[in-house]
Amino acid sequence: DGRSMAPLLSGGKDAAFAERDLFWHYPHYGNQGGAPGAVALDGQWKLIEWFDDGKTELFNLENDLGETQNVAAEHPEIVEKLRKQLQAWQRDVGAKSSTPNAAYDPAKKNGRG
Repeated sequence: DGRSMAPLLSGGKDAAFAERDLFWHYPHYGNQGGAPGAVALDGQWKLIEWFDDGKTELFNLENDLGETQNVAAEHPEIVEKLRKQLQAWQRDVGAKSSTPNAAYDPAKKNGRG
């Protein structure tokens, strides 16, 4: 948390990142199509948990860089391992969960106004 990944994006190598799991937490909808969810990236494995429908996806990035084949059903032990890592990280950083918007009005355009 809090380290620049810029050297990796420009083709550099950083041993600290090679040995580190990465996590994302995005608990809300975004104005560019983002949906609420969280991600754990551990080596070749990427777990995505979608908050709005409870769906879990697992991708083997070594074999499927485009994330087209959800292999969660074939690897429940990896799903469980990554889910526990993600939940521990969320607790450690104090990640907030989304809450319903009491002012939401579905009659308004996009529910906003």
